[in-house]
Amino acid sequence: MDVRLLDSPLVFLEATLDLRAADPVRTNVIGSIAQGVINGRRYERETWFVAENDGVVVGAAAWTVPHKLIVSPMSADAARAIGACAAGLGIPVPGVVGDEATCRAVVDGIGRDAEMGMRERILVLHDYLPPRPVPGVPRLTGESDSDFVVAWLDQFMIDAGIPVVDTRAAERASRGRLWLWEVDGAPVSMAGHAPIITTPSGNVARLGPVYTPESLRGHGYGSAVTAAVTEHLRPRAGTVMLYTDASNPTSNAIYERLGYIHEHDVVELVLPTG
Repeated sequence: MDVRLLDSPLVFLEATLDLRAADPVRTNVIGSIAQGVINGRRYERETWFVAENDGVVVGAAAWTVPHKLIVSPMSADAARAIGACAAGLGIPVPGVVGDEATCRAVVDGIGRDAEMGMRERILVLHDYLPPRPVPGVPRLTGESDSDFVVAWLDQFMIDAGIPVVDTRAAERASRGRLWLWEVDGAPVSMAGHAPIITTPSGNVARLGPVYTPESLRGHGYGSAVTAAVTEHLRPRAGTVMLYTDASNPTSNAIYERLGYIHEHDVVELVLPTG
């Protein structure tokens, strides 16, 4: 088993094309991370891994510091090899995200103990069911919305346990992919989507983030803006998917009522520092 570090996200997307086509849902995040960097998103450091067996790519991972290592499904041997490669880079890996068996094998390769973090579900849209109407209309965010959108993104990351880093840059990179739900001209909820990823299996769109300020929850605004983004994505992608916190029955029920079905599980294994 060999592991190669690729020098650009474009090369990474090309090298992993067949792997991603075989499992476009569970490899969507690594694809959208690479596409986001191509589109201008920047991190402290970006590392692109492929595991190869006799020259065939059998696993892939993307690590954008300070975030956790994101891994595709792969064999235990491939996962341990990627973990050992990541450990050799001289930067502590804060955690691993992917299917549980792969994540645990990666941690074995890193050679450190891990704690279970968030458990997530991957939901895929099947038969779309519009929500009940609520007051308001959707609209794309613009430059004039920047300050409060950044504040909402910060709070979304805090709530989700994601490192809050340069959300202003993230907001700029997300323009054209973030919608607000407005009531009487006032924003009450927000949803967006990652870059749409093209594979030989078809286009895959991943919805998120979805955020409603706590004081405005319970009125159907989150469902409404999620539905608006879903309706925008359906003609553009054969597969529309999202990640949701497995421990949050409220958000899970919202998505399920719209026609999203639970298809896969994802875990976050945290590697404590110090």
